Amino acid sequence: MALKDRYGNPASTQSQAAMQKYDEALDLIRLYRGDPVAALDAALAEDPDFGGAWAARAGLLVTATDKAYAEETERSLRAGAAANLNERERMHLQAAQDWAEGRYIDGTMRYGRIAQDNPRDVLALQYAHVGCFFVGMQSELRDWPLQALRAFKRGEEGCSYIQGMAAFGLEECGDFARADIYGRQAVEADPRDGWAVHAVAHVNEMRGDLDTGIPWLANNAQHWAPESGFAYHNWWHLGLLYLDKGDTGEVLKLYDEKVRPDPTAQVMLEWIDASAMLWRLHLEGVDVGDRFEKLAACWQRAGEDAFYAFNDLHAVMAFLGAGRATDAERTLKAMRKAAADGGDNGYMTRKVGLPLAEAFVAFEAGRYGEALEKIAATRGLAQRFGGSHAQRDILSLTAMHAALRGGFAAAAEAIAAERLAHKPQSPWAGRLARQARELSAKQRAA
Repeated sequence: MALKDRYGNPASTQSQAAMQKYDEALDLIRLYRGDPVAALDAALAEDPDFGGAWAARAGLLVTATDKAYAEETERSLRAGAAANLNERERMHLQAAQDWAEGRYIDGTMRYGRIAQDNPRDVLALQYAHVGCFFVGMQSELRDWPLQALRAFKRGEEGCSYIQGMAAFGLEECGDFARADIYGRQAVEADPRDGWAVHAVAHVNEMRGDLDTGIPWLANNAQHWAPESGFAYHNWWHLGLLYLDKGDTGEVLKLYDEKVRPDPTAQVMLEWIDASAMLWRLHLEGVDVGDRFEKLAACWQRAGEDAFYAFNDLHAVMAFLGAGRATDAERTLKAMRKAAADGGDNGYMTRKVGLPLAEAFVAFEAGRYGEALEKIAATRGLAQRFGGSHAQRDILSLTAMHAALRGGFAAAAEAIAAERLAHKPQSPWAGRLARQARELSAKQRAA
């Protein structure tokens, strides 16, 4: 009789010891905590033919969007294909294979189909959810977790984690009220759930609600931060709220102590947050010392990967901030080559990543009209290269500063009015609106 994982899905192992380690990995994955690869390796040490563990390992590696993991991913895929697999696990392995070969949307859709057919497969749902985030499938980001909730009762193993995923999808689709409810319910069920904490943080960010957002993250940190591989991102969200407030000293403190405590750490998703935070400070004219230079030194190894356009844009930000125009151009060259490719990243690069990278280069060179024009032409479809609304806000902010610096008063006032309409409580939105009005007044007086 087949053993079942912690959610009740049949698994391709007869080893109780392997199953125990696999269940431990599932717990770490759903919470973004500890070292789930090590837990999967422990399961495979107990049963090297446990194909489901190999498939889970491959999925974990490909959804890190870092080319550095390509060799380990390939090893997992090969071993999984030669191991014992049931049909569900075979589809898991194929979904990871799709991702590894650049078919990001196919892989995401395959994980989504597994979750639809097996609504208690929380791992498939989580990989599908992450995939939706990376390729801009916002409706599915919301709807697939809502579909899966049909198979769970409140308080049952796995239910709150699905609520947390649903909360993030609801927020990205603009349903802030329901996102807040689902996210808070999930955190109440398990305060360690950094993803659900993050979903509510997004709601507060989108509303510009600092009075709710800052204590939500700061007061819950003792639960979600320890042993979390995702903590840097929630600290980044807290940094955004302090930046909105205008407290750049606290932002730099959070950067140094929480977002990037080890300036040499080789975690690409951490680099992305670091680039995004430093670039926002750069736009505001804040002296960030040598932080850009240290970050750019890390990005150096991935500067020509052209593996995922969203990452490439953040590499360009780091290079520009560090004054390394040659490295930025090196990344642009790799992106132009990727844009000619027929795969999913080729499309993302061609339609979104490359024009935005060129816009940021133009901004740093003082060609503000070009920067503004390229961002304006791309911003409306930028979800197609992934990221959240909060992350892609860097496009609006860069366009706003291009308009202010280039003397494009009407564009500055338009972007400021849009921002205030979305975030009437936001001090940052108010500051930018004042700058736009002052530019208009100055031009009228000239």
